[in-house]
Amino acid sequence: MRKAFKGTFIVAGGYNREEGNEVVAKGGADLVAFGRLFLANPDLPRRFELNVVLNKYDRNTFYTQNPVVGYTDYSFLYPTP
Repeated sequence: MRKAFKGTFIVAGGYNREEGNEVVAKGGADLVAFGRLFLANPDLPRRFELNVVLNKYDRNTFYTQNPVVGYTDYSFLYPTP
């Protein structure tokens, strides 16, 4: 797909930090989206910067009607001010 499309190319789907960096470095994409990882790690850019352990996401809480479980209950690496 990258060869066929000459605009800004975004990939997604199961990439971790290393794989995302690699696909961009090799020219396979311009950007990488991290949907599930962002859901479970609201501070994902900081975690990537520090190369620390990520929270694991729970698919059972995706798209739930519960306003407390899933999108809002994952912990931050550091408390927010």
